[in-house]
Amino acid sequence: MTTVNGSIIVYQTKSGDQLSFRFETTKALWQGYNDETQAVAPDWTQAANQPVITPKAYSARLGFDVAKTGAGTWTYNGLVLTFDATTGISTNSNASFKINFSNYALTIVKNLASSTNMNGDILTYSGNWDNGYAESAGGQIEISIDKIGSTPYSGIVNLTTNTLNETNGVTSLTVSAVLLRGTTVLSSGFTVVWKKLDGTILSTSLTQVINRSMVSGKEIFYCEFYVDGILQSVYYFSIYDMSDPAQISFELKTAYDKTDAGKDVQYYVKLLKSGDGSQIISAAFTAVFLNSRRRTIAGGTSSIVTTSGTGTLTVTYADGNLIDATDSLKNGTIEAVITANY
Repeated sequence: MTTVNGSIIVYQTKSGDQLSFRFETTKALWQGYNDETQAVAPDWTQAANQPVITPKAYSARLGFDVAKTGAGTWTYNGLVLTFDATTGISTNSNASFKINFSNYALTIVKNLASSTNMNGDILTYSGNWDNGYAESAGGQIEISIDKIGSTPYSGIVNLTTNTLNETNGVTSLTVSAVLLRGTTVLSSGFTVVWKKLDGTILSTSLTQVINRSMVSGKEIFYCEFYVDGILQSVYYFSIYDMSDPAQISFELKTAYDKTDAGKDVQYYVKLLKSGDGSQIISAAFTAVFLNSRRRTIAGGTSSIVTTSGTGTLTVTYADGNLIDATDSLKNGTIEAVITANY
């Protein structure tokens, strides 16, 4: 799921920036542990197999990826990672990670799968980004860990990036299918079928080119792995097109933009692609309402309702007149902070 944020103040529209956060990975974030032989695959102690996870943020206002500002924070299963200032190796979590201090890309340098860890792990990143406002953005990404015996098959998909961006000249990318039997990488004896989430078949090649025409903001793909015509494994992955970052738009529905006695203000809320202005109809909206001192309004009647991808935002006169228990003052001007998920 992708999240976009925006806000509007009744009396005055707030026109700011929106950051779209994402991770770019060089390898599939999957590891298998063979509980019969204690072998791990892929072996992340080998440099050629090590995934690199790079946090990125795209500024809709500037139209390009922005640099981080200051130090960011990585966590592993809730533990804040700390790093040696010289080597970049994590000083906790069994020295399993290495940081690139210039862009805060994280490399996994040790095996995470083990006899005591055969479940999914979670990495999170948060930090500030230099879009002119030092705005904060971050997210989380899952590392899949499975228990495998000596004979079961496990399919994975390798990709050098999961992001298309026409501005940066990346209009297509190539993904490749890898099948393991236990911990052995197979080079033949299997076939694959590449599909979009809706079941559309793309090809049966071991590699698949994905271009911008296949992706609308974010698209989920998957690869089916067959041995002797029998489905053995399925691997899902997401591709993002940052050439068309989404922005929240507000269109006044009522004839007035200021609340008054008997007059509530309404806006249509839509999620639009910046590139061509088309609406993303899968969007669903939620709202938090803040008063003129930027405190959350409790017990209010303002709301947002989503119908077929369009939100109807209602800011009520009554909410402006409510008394804030913190300072015993009326709420006054109301800011609606909107989140769109799609």
